[in-house]
Amino acid sequence: MCTVSWLHEPNGYQVLFNRDEKLTRARADGPRIAERNGVRFLAPVDGDHGGTWIAANQFGVTICLLNGANITGTAADHPVRAPRSRGLLLLELGAEKSAGAVSSRLSRMDLAAYSPFTLLAIEPNQPVLAEEWSGADYMTVANANELMPLISSSFDPAGVRQSRRQEFQRCHDLAGRVDAEMLYSFHESHGREPSAYSPCMHRADARTVSFSWVKVSAREVDFFYSPDAPCQWKLGERTSLPRSEARAEARP
Repeated sequence: MCTVSWLHEPNGYQVLFNRDEKLTRARADGPRIAERNGVRFLAPVDGDHGGTWIAANQFGVTICLLNGANITGTAADHPVRAPRSRGLLLLELGAEKSAGAVSSRLSRMDLAAYSPFTLLAIEPNQPVLAEEWSGADYMTVANANELMPLISSSFDPAGVRQSRRQEFQRCHDLAGRVDAEMLYSFHESHGREPSAYSPCMHRADARTVSFSWVKVSAREVDFFYSPDAPCQWKLGERTSLPRSEARAEARP
């Protein structure tokens, strides 16, 4: 249950991510600097399984994970005897130096131990890549910009997607453009009222539990994080990495 949007800028981009979870889930830790294969990345840490839902590395690559098959909308019946947390995938992929490298590596992995998911790979000056594992089939969308905002929900999935996309359009029409301010107004919006259908989600057993805002520029990767819903967000903690250059790699 999540909502993610993004905005391309010269030599960079911004990503905004509402994480929706049941209230029984353990509280997550805010972003910390991790390192894998000599590459540093920023990622909050899930309190239950130790994985993450969003990671941004020193090469300006951000990967986001949403539960479920949210592109085709058709997840397969996929019983897994010993399921592995999907958030652990991002720790394995966090060191990749391009979105294409994320896609290429993920396409070669055995995903049978994972429940369905949608993964976004974002880098400067390139269309966003989307990967979907339905539980039976794997697919890549080479340009996912038209999918923005991407929305997942286990509570009336089609209804929630429709409602939040309508609210996105309302925010866009009101602002007259898509910019960071407009995207934030969408992420903190309750629409007509706070509910399971609003982008900033509130219901009896679940709510938006955190808000992440990644800003990648030519020189720096900034990760702003609030351990609460965006409607409650005051300038949260900021963690940063200097940008490194990576040699261009071919996309799949």
